[in-house]
Amino acid sequence: MKIPGATLILSGLLLAGCSTAPAPDEAPPPPDVKSVPEDACGAQTVGSLVGETLTDARYQEIADRSRAETLRVLEPGKGYTMDYRSTRLNIKVDKQRKITDLACG
Repeated sequence: MKIPGATLILSGLLLAGCSTAPAPDEAPPPPDVKSVPEDACGAQTVGSLVGETLTDARYQEIADRSRAETLRVLEPGKGYTMDYRSTRLNIKVDKQRKITDLACG
């Protein structure tokens, strides 16, 4: 009597293995991507200041002349996030506070 019950369970499992899976849902459409101007942060506008010493007045000049939403000063030996923001202007300086690079990010 146990054999027919076991056979019934086994055959049910084998038949379940033959069933097809439901079709997957369609992928959602890709999100709209806003186009960003090539120099959205104004780095090219203030690029002539590379080599100058970064003072409070120079920082304010960069803020006024660039189109950057935010400014970030990158000092040697400090840690920074690696996230990219096209409208943020990174001001890279050396130990003497001389501007060595101006770039979006």
